[in-house]
Amino acid sequence: MICGMPLNFEKQQYLLRDEMRRIHASGAISLRAKKIDKQNSLVMVFRRHDDKETENDSREVRRMLGLNEEVSEFRVIYGSVPEGDGEITLMTRSILEILSDISSTVEVPSEHVAQKRVHPTAAPEGEGIRGPMVRIHSTTARPGDYFAAVPYRDQWFWIDDRDYASKRLFSFLMFLMTLTETGSKEGVPIVTINAGGVKNTAKGRRRMLRR
Repeated sequence: MICGMPLNFEKQQYLLRDEMRRIHASGAISLRAKKIDKQNSLVMVFRRHDDKETENDSREVRRMLGLNEEVSEFRVIYGSVPEGDGEITLMTRSILEILSDISSTVEVPSEHVAQKRVHPTAAPEGEGIRGPMVRIHSTTARPGDYFAAVPYRDQWFWIDDRDYASKRLFSFLMFLMTLTETGSKEGVPIVTINAGGVKNTAKGRRRMLRR
């Protein structure tokens, strides 16, 4: 989460994400390490670009972030409140928070909702939201063309192998999970993330089927 932004930032974050993705693809934005006050710091650099549309996108991103549009380099730090319009502050989420957000968009069976086992699938809110980050389907029959699948309570929860965006983000999350693993794996409890949000703790190991 980028902090210290305008009050309507929550509604603009998806637009901001798309703008930054286009700028990054053009090579007009980058991150680099730089010594500031004799300390190594992370700096975000907005390069000038010959393409007028890209240059306008660059200025719009700086405006949305509350930055000085005439400055090209900004210090990136961990925190909640920037000291001025030349600094970008970030508050990163924990792995558990990320999994909880993603679990709220799982396509849960209607009978599970009726039985009060889980909350209904969360509906998109705000401007620019284009659906869940990872689209996880649920069916009674075992899926055919799946990337990852797991059985639970007579249902199959799975990611379509043709859904590239979901596969990419799911794989990235699995990579992040491996970075958090430390020490021996023997006897480690498995946290079960309820499809409607964080609810249950370990109920035993369940194997994720992957092709």
